[in-house]
Amino acid sequence: MPDTTESTTQSTALLPARVWLGRSGQPVTGAAAAAHLDLTLKILDRGGWVRVYTDEGDGGLRGLTKASSFRDMLHGLVVAVRDLVTDGGPRTLGSAMYRADEEGSDMDASYAAMKCMEAAIRARYDLEPTASVCVFAWANRQGRTFDEVRELLTEAADLARTHGPAA
Repeated sequence: MPDTTESTTQSTALLPARVWLGRSGQPVTGAAAAAHLDLTLKILDRGGWVRVYTDEGDGGLRGLTKASSFRDMLHGLVVAVRDLVTDGGPRTLGSAMYRADEEGSDMDASYAAMKCMEAAIRARYDLEPTASVCVFAWANRQGRTFDEVRELLTEAADLARTHGPAA
């Protein structure tokens, strides 16, 4: 029989009670955080993932220089913003998390989901529970792959479902 005391203690260290209190001051369930992570993955699967945005793609800022006309710069900016807020192309993990807020989740669930991803990273690399971790820096790391991002989102959603509070 597994030692549930050790498992509970470990999950409390990884995901303390403050994780489940959203930025609005309202409680967040494990199911809500997991749903946010699932939606984020769905958004990335649908539109693609990119480690960082560059101006080398077909975006509106490509080819603009200091010598470009104001009209060209303004048009490029409008195209770039449109590409960021629509499903027109690949997204970073951060922009997919933000998009999930717009597609049916909210900032409280996003906050708890972020904390679950941080906990998953700490557990993966055997870091102290208080170690500072930036999920976006982790996703931005040179050589990071979409499979690794997918694994993190899935693992964090499992953590939320297993150790998060019920409604």
